[in-house]
Amino acid sequence: MRRRQALARLAGWWMLLGVCFSMSGLASGQQASAVPALDLNRFFGTWFEIARLPNRAEKKCVGDAFQMYASAYKPAHFQVVDSCTLKDRSKDVRNINGKRANKNGDGKLKLGSFFPFTSKLWVLAMAPDDSWALVGSPNHKSLWVLARTATISPGVLAEAESKASSEGFKTARLVLVSQQP
Repeated sequence: MRRRQALARLAGWWMLLGVCFSMSGLASGQQASAVPALDLNRFFGTWFEIARLPNRAEKKCVGDAFQMYASAYKPAHFQVVDSCTLKDRSKDVRNINGKRANKNGDGKLKLGSFFPFTSKLWVLAMAPDDSWALVGSPNHKSLWVLARTATISPGVLAEAESKASSEGFKTARLVLVSQQP
C-alpha cells in the first residue's frame, strides 16, 4: 500500500513538472535567440511600438505607445520610460530599470520595476541602420516590433515578422499599434 502511494505521489509530481514546463514555454523546444552583439549606445533613444503580441501590461493601451531607453548610473545599466495612451486619452507611463543579462555584450537584457522581480527581454534583430528592432522574451510570450519613426513600410514590417516567425513566435497574433501623427 505504501509503495502504491509513493508511486502515485511521484507520478503526481511528474505531471506537475510537465505542466510547469509547458506553461513556461520550455516544452516547445525552441528558444528565441538574441543578437550576438548589442551596442547599448546605439540602442538608446526613442522607439515607437509598431506591433506587439497582446500582453497584460499593455492591455488597456489603445495607441501612441513608445519606449525611451537611456543610460543609467552604472555601466551596462539603463532606464526605460514606457508610455501609451489609454482609452480615456490619459497616458500610462512606467519607469523601468534595465541591465544586461550577462557580460557577453549580446542582446540579452533584464528589466524590472520592482526589486527583485525582473523579466528577460532579448533584442532578437536590429536593422543595420538602427531604424527598427525586434524585441521579445525567450519564452515567446512577449514580442514588439519597434521603430525609430511612428510608421514603417509594409516591407520592413514583413521582414520583422518573418524574423519573429523564424524565432518561433506566433506572428498571426501580432496587434498593430496606432500612432497619432
